[in-house]
Amino acid sequence: MKREEYEVLLEENRKLKHLIGQFKNLLDSIPDPVFMKDENLRWIYGNPVILNLYSIDPDNYVGKTEDQLLPEEFAESCMESDRQAVAKGTISKSEERARDPEGKLHFYEVFKVPSYDRNGAFSGLIGVGRDITARKEAQEALEAENKKRKENEIKLAHLAKTLEDQVRKRTAELEAEKASAMSLSYIDTLTGLNNRRAFFGKSRVIDTNARNRDCGYAVMILDIDYFKQVNDTYGHAMGDSVLKESAEIIKENLRITDIEGRVGGEEFAVTLIDTTLEQAVDIGKKLCETIAATSMGSENVKLTCSCGVSSYHPESESFEEVLQRADEALYEAKSFGRNCVVGKAFN
Repeated sequence: MKREEYEVLLEENRKLKHLIGQFKNLLDSIPDPVFMKDENLRWIYGNPVILNLYSIDPDNYVGKTEDQLLPEEFAESCMESDRQAVAKGTISKSEERARDPEGKLHFYEVFKVPSYDRNGAFSGLIGVGRDITARKEAQEALEAENKKRKENEIKLAHLAKTLEDQVRKRTAELEAEKASAMSLSYIDTLTGLNNRRAFFGKSRVIDTNARNRDCGYAVMILDIDYFKQVNDTYGHAMGDSVLKESAEIIKENLRITDIEGRVGGEEFAVTLIDTTLEQAVDIGKKLCETIAATSMGSENVKLTCSCGVSSYHPESESFEEVLQRADEALYEAKSFGRNCVVGKAFN
């Protein structure tokens, strides 16, 4: 070799070393992990960042594999990532982990590029990592927040459902209580008949219908004779039994369209729809006979009752006027010695 050719080779070699030195300085200055491996995936270069990250001895790592350099918890995943990058044959991206000297876990997004010789044979692997710990933590925090939010939404939905069920249940209870209160406000609790308020209200409707349709109705008032003697002799419990049994007799012997009620202590009233005075007197007699023939209460007491009857007349001013005539007829029945029915027509 001529001297001139030798000097050219020396110059080219010097330039190549200088270029390699510059390239190494460049890689050493990169703030992200950088590494190179040969065709057997053994380390040939690692910049200070990655060497410091894994606490690798910078003077004793070339020619070694991951399982010889990295902690066991990270070595196998890194080696598997390398194998997948080689198999893919082009640039690939993976996520890898490492602990810094203080023990904090870092996450890295690693790009790996396989290289090939002139014959197309695999010749090595170059990798560059990017610390994504902050992004990962933010992502995990967001996922945790989303999970917590979903859990809260489920809890809120459950709470809303529970509250809705409680409101629905309480509403039903209130409706039932309202219905019960309404019922109690119109029903005599002892006998189950209409109380005075309900009897008058319903009877006024009948009176209005009679005037509009030009039809009639009758009203009777029944009063149990000498009822005070029952209470004085047998007690109020016995008196209550007499009232309840009398109410049952009245209800059982009337039509479903008739309106019966307890309007006083031992006084019952009935409004008979589309009924004449004569028909009402007959009904009153039947009721009085049935009551007189019935043994009531635990003492098998037999009682009689007096009954006053009147009927609607177009010239009557109101239901109360018709009822007043029935009440006058009742007093006449009592004055006749009780245990009888008296009817009183409109004058």
